[in-house]
Amino acid sequence: MSRQLSSSAASDVYKPEEIPVLPHLSRRRLLGGAALATTLPALAACSGATGRDPDTVAVWDLFSGADGANMRGMIADVIADGDGLNVDPTTLAWGSPYYTKLAMAASSQSPPDTAIMHVSRMPGFAPGGLLEPWDLTQLANVGPTQQDFTEALWTSCTYEGELFAVPLDTHPFIVFFDPEIAEQANVLESDGTIEIDSPERFAEVGRKLGEVTGSAGIGFGFLLDTAQAWRLFWGLYHQTGGDATIEVGSPAELDIDAAASVIDAIHSWMDGTVMPPDQDYGGALAAFNNGRNGMILSGEWELTGFLDTKGEQNVAAMPMPTMFGTPANYADSHAYVLPAQREVSEEHRRRIYEFVAAILALGDQWGTAGHIPAYLPAQDSATYRELTIQNSYKQAAEVAVFDPPVWFAGGGTDFQNRMSQALIEGFRGQKEPGRAAESLVDVLNDMLASPDPTA
Repeated sequence: MSRQLSSSAASDVYKPEEIPVLPHLSRRRLLGGAALATTLPALAACSGATGRDPDTVAVWDLFSGADGANMRGMIADVIADGDGLNVDPTTLAWGSPYYTKLAMAASSQSPPDTAIMHVSRMPGFAPGGLLEPWDLTQLANVGPTQQDFTEALWTSCTYEGELFAVPLDTHPFIVFFDPEIAEQANVLESDGTIEIDSPERFAEVGRKLGEVTGSAGIGFGFLLDTAQAWRLFWGLYHQTGGDATIEVGSPAELDIDAAASVIDAIHSWMDGTVMPPDQDYGGALAAFNNGRNGMILSGEWELTGFLDTKGEQNVAAMPMPTMFGTPANYADSHAYVLPAQREVSEEHRRRIYEFVAAILALGDQWGTAGHIPAYLPAQDSATYRELTIQNSYKQAAEVAVFDPPVWFAGGGTDFQNRMSQALIEGFRGQKEPGRAAESLVDVLNDMLASPDPTA
């Protein structure tokens, strides 16, 4: 996940009428894949699969910065070891424009051979026929099988019993802390962990950290952000065991009492001693980096930045603590999908599968930036086992909770933004917790009532 993930503007939302329908495309097929995208970028500069050498695999991704450099190195390794396999990579900007462009390419049946997609966006593409399912037999012939992935991740990659995404990683929303501050606050256990098993204990730890830092103990950047409040809530809500019905054609259902208990706990933390009540994303990063907060709730994709600023000795991490009874950790995943093609030769198809399998096998290298390799054999490699911080939170992938599998949900969507804004009112005490929980249902029902472009 790009470190710019949370900077998507709140106004950058999907409006069907803004997307022009090209003469050779049906409106249903276009909107089916672009369900929550924004403006329509030009396609002229994008490379597709038509007329390609069968040994050349065209791949799109959205990796910038350190992730982009890492992926380019991995692709170079695949080419060097690939027995004539060549790769033509294209990197596009993260966010709705990327998914619009991918939907348009698949709609015209001239897309890349494979592309990176957030698993949370797959339900907006697969039902509309914009993706092809992976052939499990052919995938197994080049290595990966279902047993090589966690159950939670494999399930999130399936639609109507077929695999539509092959996961590269899990990137969860976790806890980072400064072990030196934690030790001074007397909350660090002998094994280097912090024991948190309830909302009350979380508050106690936060106050003790704050006594050392002279500020609130725990950072959480959520104001003016389109996703952070949702990430924290959705993971903790699943810790309560609360049920949720979020399906097109049915009224939304949440356990209001369970949702309210989570919102109430977070509101109680935002008292200025445990957590600041007014921290934005950049402010939270800065406060943790300079030691004003001893802990921060954020995505693992921030690991590289923390290490660069604070140094390895001042950064530790753990999965989201189980505070409401059931282990659960919000996450998303970068995964490879097969955009719909007009025709692919068997030789070329084999090369596509070989490329993806080869990249998965380099998951230990991908994990150096913080992501948890989805391919379990990569986690077992000596290289990955040496990544102490990453191994301290890799269990988060075992209990990963993903966005609801509906067409309008997923990373970078207006769904996350609207749910976050409703939650922020509860977090800040502007709405009573129960009413804030009911507001979530109102938002869900409004979005479920919107025309389903994948139907």
